[in-house]
Formats: sequence, C-alpha cells, structure tokens
Amino acid sequence: MKIWTLIYSNIHNTTISKDDIKAWDIHKILPISTHEISEIFIYVWTHRWREIPPTEPNLSYIIRQLHKKGYRISILTKRERQTVPYVANWLDYHDILSDDLIFIYDATPKAMYQFDILVDDAPINLIDVVSPKIGILFNQPWNLEFDWPIRVNSISSVESKL
Repeated sequence: MKIWTLIYSNIHNTTISKDDIKAWDIHKILPISTHEISEIFIYVWTHRWREIPPTEPNLSYIIRQLHKKGYRISILTKRERQTVPYVANWLDYHDILSDDLIFIYDATPKAMYQFDILVDDAPINLIDVVSPKIGILFNQPWNLEFDWPIRVNSISSVESKL
C-alpha cells in the first residue's frame, strides 16, 4: 500500500499514506472509483513491483523457519491476471518460499481452498473460515476496526497464536 498511496497522491495532488487507509473499501474513504483503485494496483504491480516492501524485515527467513518446522506454506492471492508474473517475480526477488502459489481471479472465498491456517489482512477473506480451519487477521490500518479474535502484527508471531 505504500507505493499505491504514493501513486494515488501524485495523481490526485494530495498526500496520503498507508496509515490513512482506514477501511478495506478504499472507495468509501477516498474520492476514487473501484476501477481506478484496480488500475493503480495493476500499475504498481506491473511497473513498481520492486519497490513494494515485504510486510516485515526478514520475511524470507521467518517463512523458511516455519517451513522447517513442518508447516506447508501456501500463498493464496486475489489478483488481476496481468499482475501474476510480477507477483511471482516479487516473491522470487524477496526469496519468499512457498509450497503452493495460488492466484484467485473470481469471487470464490479463500475459505473454500484447502488450508489449515489462513493469515490475511482483508477481513472479508476471513469471515467464512470455520473450524477446524483457523483465520488470523494480519493487522493493518484498514482492518483495525474489524472485530476478530486472532490477530498478529507480524508473520513471526503467527505460531504463538496457534
């Protein structure tokens, strides 16, 4: 979101930051259409993907440590098709290990996919997760008002929540 907000700020001659995005539905808090939101995301991923930071320092190491402990690492991401190669490049660029990389293009809820634990920053992706699956909300400015029982500030703290 740091690069997205930079692009938005440049286009709209304003200054917003990731911390200003207080809702997942960006069009409800900024004067922008859902189409333009998508177009900016596509631009960021196709032209500025190297500038997108990982969610935390040492993410590659943290994920490898979880994998060594026996956790299967699957990345499920909802994306526009034209961003797929850039997302894969970004994962390689940051040396992010995964056993599976699954791109979702339709409205199928992430809860419908096979996993034991889902860590996501979008509340809408967690609402359909039911036991024995576990949904963990990754704290971001846009989800702090959402009531969810299991939250983390970092991937490194996920294991402590299990």
